[in-house]
Amino acid sequence: MALTEKELSAIEDQLSAEKLLVTKCKAYGQMCDDPELKKKCETMAGKHQTHYEKLLQFLN
Repeated sequence: MALTEKELSAIEDQLSAEKLLVTKCKAYGQMCDDPELKKKCETMAGKHQTHYEKLLQFLN
């Protein structure tokens, strides 16, 4: 079953949002001095990276 143009557009928008969240979480993690907070940021970046990869599968 093929995706509609609207569905493809929504996936592309979400891909951009997830990529931005990965970048931000990684940057915030690098700014943290608190090891616990740094780890939380890195964990969040990893989750958003997973979301990005799952969404990308719809386009492949």
